[in-house]
Amino acid sequence: MKNALGKLDQYRLLQNHPLVHEHLPDTAEYTKENLVYFANRYPVVFIKHDTSGQGRGVYKLSKESDHLYSLSGYSLQGKEVDQVMDIDEIHKTLQPFERLGRTQPYIVQEGINSVSVQGQHINIRVHVQHVNGKPAVGGIYGSIAYEENGITNICRGAFAMPMRLLFFIFLKVKKDEQQDILNKLMEVSVAASEVIANHYPCRECGVDLGLDQNLKPFIFEINTTPGMEDFARIDRQMWEQIVANRKKMSDSTK
Repeated sequence: MKNALGKLDQYRLLQNHPLVHEHLPDTAEYTKENLVYFANRYPVVFIKHDTSGQGRGVYKLSKESDHLYSLSGYSLQGKEVDQVMDIDEIHKTLQPFERLGRTQPYIVQEGINSVSVQGQHINIRVHVQHVNGKPAVGGIYGSIAYEENGITNICRGAFAMPMRLLFFIFLKVKKDEQQDILNKLMEVSVAASEVIANHYPCRECGVDLGLDQNLKPFIFEINTTPGMEDFARIDRQMWEQIVANRKKMSDSTK
């Protein structure tokens, strides 16, 4: 049994679901050829290590000129990267030991323009739990990244907040439209979590999503061992709901 479900395996499972596949950015296994294809096709591309977490091994690629690209993000060791290089140099940065037959597993992913009205990058976390065989949304919050690399991981300095603040301050969404967006975010997250739970032994999923310029949700990735510490700071009621759900889940296994 696998210890972790990689990002590429997630994508392959999710793209077969009739609802969820409409909310997935184009994603492929990292190869130099796929990197070239994505870099030519999309204005922004994200390169992510297949199994790493906490924002490590995640890079944002954007075109600077005909042959040069900006690469920004964090290495697998957590070191910040911010350079302008050509594709050959980028590939060597990502796969420094390829000539020795040792490569790292990455994915390449279409960059979704999930930004606030001021241009800050936005991420939304939906915490889905499977209680007594049924999925339940324990909590949801938004986060803003102030860095240009667009990495919205809390461990990399992103600022987390309740959804009402994200809608009101950063997205300027009218109050009567907010619930419809929340409902769609939760619907897509629950459906995606059920797909993952049907193929991988997990009782909770942290679904990370963005919203494009039309406020359509797109799933970035799913964490099968989500933490809940951020909910304790952002919304005590949601944190208590997640704790209560976990207790029900534990009681059901006794």
